[in-house]
Amino acid sequence: MSAASTPPRPGEPGHRDRTYAAYFARISEGLLSSGDEPVTFERVVRRAVQIVPGCDEGAITVARRRRDVVPAAATAPELELLEQLLDDGGGPSWSGTDSGMLLSDDLRHERRWPGWAAAAVDQGFRSVLAIRLQTEAEDIGALRLYSRRSRAFTDDALDVAEIYSTHAATALNQARLVTDLRTALESRHEIGVAQGILAMRYEISHEQAFELLRRYSSRTNTKLRDVARIVVTTRALPEDDTAPD
Repeated sequence: MSAASTPPRPGEPGHRDRTYAAYFARISEGLLSSGDEPVTFERVVRRAVQIVPGCDEGAITVARRRRDVVPAAATAPELELLEQLLDDGGGPSWSGTDSGMLLSDDLRHERRWPGWAAAAVDQGFRSVLAIRLQTEAEDIGALRLYSRRSRAFTDDALDVAEIYSTHAATALNQARLVTDLRTALESRHEIGVAQGILAMRYEISHEQAFELLRRYSSRTNTKLRDVARIVVTTRALPEDDTAPD
């Protein structure tokens, strides 16, 4: 295990602050080393399990625009069921609280989410720590850390998890921006190719070809990039009645 795998031991206050700052700077650099969103999710959750004291497994769920909770990464197969159960409104999630952190020291006696807690206990877990992942611009999702022991997460563990979540949110936000940019560039290229295909097929200008794509997109309530993909694949629009006279 590398020197960056576990946080430094606390020393005198000033030294601790400087040491922790340097340590998490190295952690952040490692998390930001990939612009691929799925890889970053996996890296964030696995590193969290390494550095947060008391943690045995971890998982990340992502908040989508329609407020769906979507599992994004997990370190153990049994967590996939628990993360999917969050869609039903149970478990440590943020449907009605502004708190950035939720902790259950003993899931066997958890009254806030009895159904979800019982499922977690059935999978062998006794404690859970959930940390909200957010930046000033958006709510990214949540990181949940699981332990097979009761009262596993000490005050020091909570401090480490809180600091780590800030760096993790920054890395995930960066990966999302890179993914969105890559998708936009790919869509732009595909739309350009589709314009060329239609321009040749109907002997029209590229501007007229784009208008043809736009009309079909609007009429069929299909995203423009999806219409372009159809044209690139089939070399024509699905319906020729949209073609110019």
